[in-house]
Amino acid sequence: MNALKPLRRTFALLMTAAVVCTASVCLSGCSDNSGDNGKVKQAVSYPEDEYVSIYTPEVPDQPIDASVPGSDLEGKIGETIDYDGKVSVTLNKVVEIDDVNKLELRVLLCEMTIKNTSDSKIDCQNITHFRTIIDGNEEFEPVKDVRAGITARKYYSQTGSNLDIFNQEIAPGESVTGYVYLGMPTSWSTLQLAYMPLKYYTNDRVLFTINENELEHYEAMLG
Repeated sequence: MNALKPLRRTFALLMTAAVVCTASVCLSGCSDNSGDNGKVKQAVSYPEDEYVSIYTPEVPDQPIDASVPGSDLEGKIGETIDYDGKVSVTLNKVVEIDDVNKLELRVLLCEMTIKNTSDSKIDCQNITHFRTIIDGNEEFEPVKDVRAGITARKYYSQTGSNLDIFNQEIAPGESVTGYVYLGMPTSWSTLQLAYMPLKYYTNDRVLFTINENELEHYEAMLG
């Protein structure tokens, strides 16, 4: 498999998601976040209105069909799940942003650490590798909600954090901390964040259950 050539274009971070969602094959750009193996790093933050290097996840000639059953591993906030000795993933915390119109949507930010414990590189991208399961139904829309993405950008800027959405290749031995933003409906009974470690190769998932009483709330107004 050959990696697709990185593109470079001028755009704000959230426009990446918007553009990619219109593609016939849902691929999304991500920053080239390569580094020394074994070192913990954070997803790179993209300054708005500057050039960014876009990494496109690698897709095999014959990706696995969505109808092929996969296996599920279940976890909860704060728990580290090992997937087949190849990837370990921790849902560190989930922050709800209170400075939004909750009559329209709720914004959750899922901060995660993903470590590649295999001997091959893996991809991780906010839109392609994550889904939500709301009241038992798998939903794609929350992970590509532009309003939630903009809110996330404001929150991390205001709090002085350099965390960013997952948009990169993760090398063997490398650990990356980033976030997944969710534009959620105003209410739900059950919620899981589904992470697909080897998207396009298997339909296996890691399912993190998110309970209302576990949410951390950010109550300050966003600038």
